[in-house]
Amino acid sequence: MQASITAQSIRTFHKLLQCCSKIGDELRFEIVDETLIIRTFDSSRSAFIVFFFDKGFFESYQILTEENITFKTGLKILLTVFKKSNTFERVQFNVDPESNNLVLAINLRFGFRKIHQIPYDECDLVHAKYTVEHFPHRVACRSKLLVDCLSKFQQSLNELTFSFTPDSMTLKTYDIDPQKAIRNKKLKTEISIKKQDIERFYLGETFINCDLTFTIKEFRAVLSFCEFVRQPINIFFDWEGKPLMCCFKVPNELRVDFVLSTFVNPNLQRESQSGMSSMQTDSEDYSSQNDYSQSEQQSQETQSQFQSQSQPQSQSQSQSQSQSQETQTQSQELQEDFLQNSNNGEETNFLSGLTKDNNDLSRKRKQKEGKLEGGNNNLD
Repeated sequence: MQASITAQSIRTFHKLLQCCSKIGDELRFEIVDETLIIRTFDSSRSAFIVFFFDKGFFESYQILTEENITFKTGLKILLTVFKKSNTFERVQFNVDPESNNLVLAINLRFGFRKIHQIPYDECDLVHAKYTVEHFPHRVACRSKLLVDCLSKFQQSLNELTFSFTPDSMTLKTYDIDPQKAIRNKKLKTEISIKKQDIERFYLGETFINCDLTFTIKEFRAVLSFCEFVRQPINIFFDWEGKPLMCCFKVPNELRVDFVLSTFVNPNLQRESQSGMSSMQTDSEDYSSQNDYSQSEQQSQETQSQFQSQSQPQSQSQSQSQSQSQETQTQSQELQEDFLQNSNNGEETNFLSGLTKDNNDLSRKRKQKEGKLEGGNNNLD
């Protein structure tokens, strides 16, 4: 294959590489007749995107072999090559099956030219199991409208919920445990879009209000690419747990199909499990009533055993009470003896723990008075 792109197609291809880098780590190329197909998917295979390039996207497009060619290359290498794509004037692609190289010849400004040889490996084809016909509900809206809505959410947000009703479509943050989110004081954002603001809003006959939860990283990348090419986005869905599909098309140039898996809300599972448990308890009521008489007999036997065991315990309690009374009387007698001894000429100071003799105090007072009288006589 030999092909070349210029101007706007170079910027579109660079934006395509940036979009794919948010989803997977490698690009899978497939050359079929007059169409170039590029695919990528994430490691868990929960997000899948495919690009179909028509001849109108290229300045020139030529197939050298009749056999279909499939190969894969790393995304990081292509991103480094197109890092300064604003200085490119023309890019020529050449697939060389003999050397297993993808040759990129880039014409720069002022007549400069550089060539990159990117090795590739053969690979198997990967297809999504779902097509547009599998989804009964369809919504089409302007990509810029959804981009503006997503800008109101935090950049660190991992999951997003689309809530569909017959009259509106609501975008809101997803919390596994709403009560825990309230305790942690998390920011919750909810934006509602009315049916009149959506270009196409078709819900099948079997529609029931549903919430579709998915990872926002991949969806945001695809939505930004859709806004870059200025095309409305079509959203196809069925029910939670089943994939969400987004499609858009640039006439005569490019078509994009994006499939993203959705989560199953565990809160709904808990409600269903609680309903099943209530049905089980209702069915077990009859058996519990039949066993009621047996439980009464067992309770009576346990009560009689408890009474027989409580008699020796009461005797031991009475003995302990009598012993405590004896100890109390002994302590009272000791306190009375202590008070009697303390009143016999001694003054006890319970704060300092010291004892003083009243006779010694009276003697010291008499000695001081005698000294004072003697001193007065000498003065006279």
